[in-house]
Amino acid sequence: MITTFIILLFLLAFILTLPIQLYIADKLFRPAHVGVGNLLDYPPGFSWINQPNPNWSVEKRTITLQNERTYEIPLNESGHFVLLYDWEVKFTMDKIKYVLILPALSTTDFASIPKLFQSFISPLSNTVYAAILHDYFYRNPKDPKAKAITRAEADRIFYWCMLARGVWKITAIGMYFAVRIGGGNSYKRR
Repeated sequence: MITTFIILLFLLAFILTLPIQLYIADKLFRPAHVGVGNLLDYPPGFSWINQPNPNWSVEKRTITLQNERTYEIPLNESGHFVLLYDWEVKFTMDKIKYVLILPALSTTDFASIPKLFQSFISPLSNTVYAAILHDYFYRNPKDPKAKAITRAEADRIFYWCMLARGVWKITAIGMYFAVRIGGGNSYKRR
């Protein structure tokens, strides 16, 4: 009983001091600045794709999107979103200017926020623009410039894009540390 009480007390103290912890972490470990160009513009539209039935054939998994393009839903994908049109993104990192084109049919699940935390941070808030770009970097892009972006740089861009879109600093730093700590398994390079 005492052990349970101590654990609950520790958990409560941790939760109540989390904003202060994140503020201190931001001051100590803030990633180097990334200049965000046109990320204040709206990205192209996207379409929600449901998780396919494992018994579906390729023909049943091939759908026509609103832009008249066809898309084959991968069997191993859960529900996700697909960009309908190319999206040009400009940013400056370490004094190098980047212009990337995220191609139509790129996939995203926006911010992969555990359901427990979605009442505090919505995956469909103004974090989506940064999340689309972050997912593109993490999912083995074909563009050699994007493929050259390291995981740490992708996370840095994610942080500064959220701030540029008006995400609260405490939310941005929390999400930044979440991807730094837990995003390693999702970063694909072949």
